[in-house]
Amino acid sequence: MSKSLHARLVAYRPFGARIGVLAEPVSFSASMLHNDDGAISIEYSLLSGDAQAFDRELTDGLEVAVEVSDGTGYREPDNARFVITGRSGKTDDRTRTVTYSGQSISWLLSKAENNDSSHLLADGDNKGKRPFYSSNPGVILKTLLDENKARGGVATGLTLGFDTAKDAGGAAWARKYTLYYSLGTDLQTILSSLVNGGGCDWRTTGRTLKMWNADSTALSRDLSKSIVLQLARDISEAPFEESIADLASTILVEGDNNLLFRMDNPAAPTPWGKWESYSSQGGVSDKDTAQAFMQNTLDDAARVRGQYTRDLVTFGVDNLPLIDFHAGDWITAPTVSHGEKVRVQEIDLSMRQNEGLSCSIALNDIKYDASVRQAKKIKGITGGAALAGSEGGTTASSDRDHRVPKAPLGLIVQTDAYIGSDGYAHGLATASWSAVTEATNNTAIEISNYAIEWRKHVDGAPWHSAGTTDKTQLGFGGLDCGTQIEVRVRAVPTYSDKLGEWSAVVVATVESDVTPCSIPSKPVLSSELGVVTVHWDGRTAAGTSMESDFDYVEVGEGANAAGMQVISATQSGQGDCVITGLTAGSSHTYAFRSVDHAGNRSAWSAIATVTVASAVSPEEVKRIQQDLADNQTALKDNTAKLRQAQKDIQANKSNLDTANQTLTQAQADLTQARKDIAQTKSDLTTANGEISKAKESAAQAYAEAHSKNHTFRGPDMPDASKGLIVGDLWLKTQKYWTRWKGTPNNSPSMLADFYTYWTGAPNNSPSVLVPLSDRVIDTLVWDGSKWNRMGYADVEDNKRQIEQAKSDIADNAAKTTDAKKTAENAVAAAKNAQGTADTANGAAKTAQDTANAASAAAKSATTTAGQAKDAANAAQTAAESAKKTAGNAETLANTANASATAAKSDAASAKTDAANAKATASNASSVATQAKATADSAAQSATDAATAARKANTAAAAAAGVANGKADVLIQSTAPDASMRKPTTLWIDTTGGANTPKRWNGSTWSAVTDKAATDAANAAVKAHAAAQTAQSTADKAQTTAANAAAQANQAQAAAKKAQTTADGKNLIYRGPDKPSHDGLKPGDMWWRTQKYWTRWKGEKNNSPSMLADFYTYWLGAPNASPSVLVPLADRVVEVLTWDGARFEPFDLVANNILASGTVAAKHLAADSVTAEKVKANAITADKIAANSVTTEKLVADAVTAAKLAADSVQARNIVSLAITTDKLAANSVTTAKLRVTEDMTVALLNAHKINASDIVAGAVTTDKLASNSVNADKLAANSVNASKIVAGAITADKLAANSVTAVKIAAGSITTDKVAAGQFRGYVFTGAIFQSSDAANTGVKLNATALQMWDSNHNRTVYLDGEGRSNVLTGTFQTRTSGHRVRVSPDYKSTAIGGTETFIGDGVEFPAYSQNREYKSFPAIASVVQSDEVGTMSAMNLWSGHVEKNDPAAFMRLKSKPRERGGTGSGGVTSEVFAVANTDYDEPDASKKTSASLVLAGDSANGSNAWLRAQDANGTVGVGANIATGYLYLGGFLGGVTNRFTFRGAAAWRAWWPNPGQSIANGASTQVNCTFSPTKYGHYYVVANADSEWAGIIAHPCNTGGQSGFTLKLYNADRPCPVDVYAEYLAYLVK
Repeated sequence: MSKSLHARLVAYRPFGARIGVLAEPVSFSASMLHNDDGAISIEYSLLSGDAQAFDRELTDGLEVAVEVSDGTGYREPDNARFVITGRSGKTDDRTRTVTYSGQSISWLLSKAENNDSSHLLADGDNKGKRPFYSSNPGVILKTLLDENKARGGVATGLTLGFDTAKDAGGAAWARKYTLYYSLGTDLQTILSSLVNGGGCDWRTTGRTLKMWNADSTALSRDLSKSIVLQLARDISEAPFEESIADLASTILVEGDNNLLFRMDNPAAPTPWGKWESYSSQGGVSDKDTAQAFMQNTLDDAARVRGQYTRDLVTFGVDNLPLIDFHAGDWITAPTVSHGEKVRVQEIDLSMRQNEGLSCSIALNDIKYDASVRQAKKIKGITGGAALAGSEGGTTASSDRDHRVPKAPLGLIVQTDAYIGSDGYAHGLATASWSAVTEATNNTAIEISNYAIEWRKHVDGAPWHSAGTTDKTQLGFGGLDCGTQIEVRVRAVPTYSDKLGEWSAVVVATVESDVTPCSIPSKPVLSSELGVVTVHWDGRTAAGTSMESDFDYVEVGEGANAAGMQVISATQSGQGDCVITGLTAGSSHTYAFRSVDHAGNRSAWSAIATVTVASAVSPEEVKRIQQDLADNQTALKDNTAKLRQAQKDIQANKSNLDTANQTLTQAQADLTQARKDIAQTKSDLTTANGEISKAKESAAQAYAEAHSKNHTFRGPDMPDASKGLIVGDLWLKTQKYWTRWKGTPNNSPSMLADFYTYWTGAPNNSPSVLVPLSDRVIDTLVWDGSKWNRMGYADVEDNKRQIEQAKSDIADNAAKTTDAKKTAENAVAAAKNAQGTADTANGAAKTAQDTANAASAAAKSATTTAGQAKDAANAAQTAAESAKKTAGNAETLANTANASATAAKSDAASAKTDAANAKATASNASSVATQAKATADSAAQSATDAATAARKANTAAAAAAGVANGKADVLIQSTAPDASMRKPTTLWIDTTGGANTPKRWNGSTWSAVTDKAATDAANAAVKAHAAAQTAQSTADKAQTTAANAAAQANQAQAAAKKAQTTADGKNLIYRGPDKPSHDGLKPGDMWWRTQKYWTRWKGEKNNSPSMLADFYTYWLGAPNASPSVLVPLADRVVEVLTWDGARFEPFDLVANNILASGTVAAKHLAADSVTAEKVKANAITADKIAANSVTTEKLVADAVTAAKLAADSVQARNIVSLAITTDKLAANSVTTAKLRVTEDMTVALLNAHKINASDIVAGAVTTDKLASNSVNADKLAANSVNASKIVAGAITADKLAANSVTAVKIAAGSITTDKVAAGQFRGYVFTGAIFQSSDAANTGVKLNATALQMWDSNHNRTVYLDGEGRSNVLTGTFQTRTSGHRVRVSPDYKSTAIGGTETFIGDGVEFPAYSQNREYKSFPAIASVVQSDEVGTMSAMNLWSGHVEKNDPAAFMRLKSKPRERGGTGSGGVTSEVFAVANTDYDEPDASKKTSASLVLAGDSANGSNAWLRAQDANGTVGVGANIATGYLYLGGFLGGVTNRFTFRGAAAWRAWWPNPGQSIANGASTQVNCTFSPTKYGHYYVVANADSEWAGIIAHPCNTGGQSGFTLKLYNADRPCPVDVYAEYLAYLVK
């Protein structure tokens, strides 16, 4: 697939973040080299829009990366990061074009040198040099770079992609060297010497330096078969240059210590005899080392050195540089006349504006940058160091790393006590130490982890493992409080097989628990029958649960806490303590205190007092009995009274009947009264309607004042071509709206078609929903050419409108008078109703006198009458209100008229006032600015003075002897407060101007008489006074500035108000909040703006929404016209006017005049909504009722093919006989579409009869005749003779009965082939033997007993009898002859994977095929009974097989195998269960595939063990166990199963931190709640550790033993901690 190359430049801060793309360079050129530094040159105009990256000094630093793309995204290739080190240009260049130059980032290695003098040899031949003995390139470079990083050098920003054991590809270093480096040798020279000595190749990726073994295929890929460059297709130009100038046949090598020898190379060409060369190897003192290094030099000097530069085509090609191949790769390209395998040494990119991108490559070994080569020659290829030999090139596998890490330094152990889940105190120790980075030979070494051990501080006590960690701090618990322990630590290296040296032993005392539990809650006391109960609710005084180490509470009795005596100490929870034997009436006081498992006791709780209640006396019993007797007598009397009452009730029944009759009459009168009241209410409603009509007429009058203009409403600008006139209004509405889906600023926002607002207090009043179409966001007026925002109403026009409104109000006054009369009639009717009600009330009273039972009805009638009276009064009030409203309207109209007249004269003077106010505001602002500058200057002077005062205080304190000069300096005449009596306080006593320095000596303030101290004290007092004076001056200046600013603001406000007055009679307030009511006049307007706004952060309805201070809209078509950004303050959501008491909506539009929903279909005149009244596309599918579009609604031919949905026209939709010939497409009726009936066939044959003359001779062949079409009638007489009958065709059914007689049968003619299959049906052959041979034990024999077969050696191979008890089948057999089947083999052979051992046994194989091609291997089950190595054994194998080579597969084996031939018993035989599944069964290299395996081994000698592993190229993870060693082995990160995690943990999270500029105080503590998903079963116990540079931070978990978390307590036991504290924990699940 053809593709094209693109490139761009990206700027970065030095060792920092990405700045951005350099989008418009004038030109650039960059080179990327193999094993060498490249260069870059950039021309850039500082007038470019993206030039801000270059707007810096060279010393500020700048990195530039080249990024390339083939159209699928940009990426930075290797060796493409450069540092800018120079620039040039012309000061008179108007284009301000500057050329920037730089080198590869690897060039920075030249700025790092071997400068560590602590490792130089003190004597010997290499005295004064830095030695590296048998070190690989990774050890050398990493050691020197680590030292440079520690010195703050260039290595601080570089990342290493290798380590001391493995190269960047993960391979072990192949070669080692002995080196002696002089001080000052730079690391770039050292790296080049290693490259030229065949030790390594290198490359940079971004800021990462990567090193590989020399000629590693992971770096220098062989792409010569896949990437073949050809002239004209891939290469545009192909110059070349070859040279034999550097040929050499013999080289004289001179080293240190008189080392001198000669090396010859017979392979070198010698056209003019041997060419000689000389090489100085300074620092090399052994011949083997020098020979190993010089061999590469000889190889290079033995061949033609050629440079082949190729200009590449970068568009429309298959392979691109820096995409498909890089510097260092091998490709195929033409050299002089043909293509050959060559190495890409260099890739150059260049670009110039208007010319595009070009690329060239240099092949083979002549470098592009001659200056770089010359510099290397001058400096010497070894740079004054010694690149020693390879010592035979020993590999890591045969020569392991035996270096020993140094002992860790700075071991600190701190202890604390914590409460375990068992409620008892345990000790916690936290050990911290410095990291180990070097081995004992002072070379860099990788550390895998640290091992920590502890033991009791007792002679001979054993060491215990505290654990391992890859950090430099570890906490461990389970210690006995109050004991002393010893702790030590050592480093465990990553690659070396030697453990590190132990650190010095540290002795620490484990803290004890001295903190008691909380004070219990106050006792609850009660007393009954001489017994006192002391109850405890089981909680603390604060109402919380007791701590986990709580044991029990003690109950104390006494007058106060000091005198409490413990009377009970057994209660361990909520419950009661019962105290007996107390004297009735006596008073007792009790309290609680808690005791924990460590014996710590809390303070006594709050005290409670109780008086002992006595038991019941005999006198009280007698009195109770007398009371019972008295109650019995009273009960008898009441029973008699009850019976008399029942008789009276019976007698009153007749009176009650009479009362009921009277009540019925009262109810009838009441019903009539209610009817009268209802009529009154109806009349009142009519009056209210008339008043409402009067109001509507007033509103209509105001609207008619503007009737000559149009009012447009909507989000889109009205079309000017529709006949706009000056004064037309456009009420612009909102086009869209958003609202939160959930939590504001934390949930998606959604488009909505409404907004809401509160009618009163937020969350405490009804809310109103306003449709989006009602939301007017701006009001504009057409001036004849454009739309302008509406400002203030025209005064003269308002006057005319108000006169018309007054006329309308006068007309409505008559209607109001009629309403008043109606109301008066209602009052009269109400009075009549009152009279009726009074009559009813009298009747009710009479009924009440007759019987109490009628009382309720009478009261109801009275109430109803009162309601009628109230209704009449309400009608009177409404009438008065209507009259008053009409009067108010007249008054308002007169006031408005007068105001309009006065506004004319006010406008001119107001404008003059506005101009004067603006000038005053400008002057005030200038004064405020000057005052502010004065204040700032004074503030700076005060700051300087204060700084001088502080320095003077420090000097005075130091002179007075305060340590480090850190003191609290007090300058005053009175003695300091008692809190300041400390050694670090210096009091300068100013009494009498003496300025005597004094310090507290423990009992009094003593004077310091030293002259230096007294002089310093005088200086401090003077500086203090100067600072106070300066601060006073600054404060006054600040006050002056503030006053000036306030005056300026007042002047600005006055100017603004004057301007408002000049613009019109009334004020217009604009903003989201309601204006203050103070000073408002009727007619003032409030343009309420939007208070907040939201927009999508990303995808609509699928991303959070954010508050914004603007909104946007299109000027024309969306996405095809400019958009306008409107600040939120310009968004008017409502226009209101002040009526003297409140703000009311001002919009004179339909939604303000018509109530929502009042204009329904019935209010529209017939045919009033015509087509031209409907907006285009306004009638959408949701506006059309179901089944409303009927046939008559459709225009003829309106339903075209495009309007029909796919598959919508079915057979039932087609009219019978509608599909005629012209409806069918050509060739559309195929055979498959025809249903041919018998009638159709007959008709076709009749129409097209085939006569004999129509048939060509010989045309009717056998295949033309239908089956059974030739019968006896069709055969000519005697046409069937012997030659016409097929052999075997005459079967028994073809012969007539008795037609075959004996004379017809020839002797011996009935042979086997003459008897048709199945002819002998129903026959029984007795006593017969069917056999293939008469010989014994030969062939096949079938008799009445069995079927038997023998092989050629007369061995029986098959025996099958009817019983099936002793059947035998020998040899290999299968279920099919082809295709997938089962094949059983008695001699199944198998081999060991990756070995030579072979096995024999029996097997069942399952051959399988995919599209006639057999699988790569078949599934199989096999036994093993014999091994060629150990003899007899027993095993069973199960093999999955796989379809294609390199497919995943699985295997399982169960075996019992001797260790060696003849081995027996538990010591000589091992058993094993082995199962494996991997991703590529045919790949022998385990690093190129992933696999999982299970091994269970029964091994008496080495211990039975079990292993569960998963592995890939990065290593192995899994679990192992060995009973002999007793170890359980774990490898990999810890995970878990949902709800059953065995371990839960977190590492290096920021748990505690100081406030900015402060520290965590000594003794401070904090608690962090740590939670995780709960376990379904069991409980978690936790170990935790603080991870901080501050060694004194102690961490221990609290409240463990839960299912979903714990509390981590952090404590600072050291000095104040200024750094962040991180923590980690490990929770383990316990049943």
